[in-house]
Amino acid sequence: MILITEKAQEKYRQLLSHKDQNTNIRIFVEHPGTLKAECGMSFCPRNMYDLADLVYEYEGFKVIIDPLSDPYLTDAVVDVKDDEFTLKAPSISVNKLDPSIPLIKRIEFVIATEVNPGIATHGGAVEVVDYLDDISELHVRFKGGCVGCASVGITIKDALCRKLNQRFPETRINVVDRTEHEVTDTTYSGGR
Repeated sequence: MILITEKAQEKYRQLLSHKDQNTNIRIFVEHPGTLKAECGMSFCPRNMYDLADLVYEYEGFKVIIDPLSDPYLTDAVVDVKDDEFTLKAPSISVNKLDPSIPLIKRIEFVIATEVNPGIATHGGAVEVVDYLDDISELHVRFKGGCVGCASVGITIKDALCRKLNQRFPETRINVVDRTEHEVTDTTYSGGR
């Protein structure tokens, strides 16, 4: 999670007071996990983010972070110095799939960066509930358009199991859905 100092929050509120009411702040990383990694900030109108994006609430504004950038912004700090924003992100060039990182963190990274962006096109997302290391069982919960969707089984098989077992061939991961599925107005219907 990003730390935004009180001084930076006040400056964001001041800048946003001159923007459309539903404008927020987007913080992102370009070329994450490489030596070319760079952080950036921009204004973000409401129609420029979706369910896959992470939304952090602050007093008077929201910070939007795409799922690929979020893991690289761990321990990041936004501050103001000499009336200019500063953004320090010590993790932007770290390889998040390095085997020295705990498997659960690598699984969460793959889901956030490789699975959720595709699911977001249907208005959904998946989150990790738990990982039982001793039996290689990943418990997940679907959100948004995936709740009640008839294609969840295919998503588990094709998007989750296949992707995770390709990324981590040394561990045969079994995915268990812990979602209480109920068809709602937001349930994805395959364009029907």
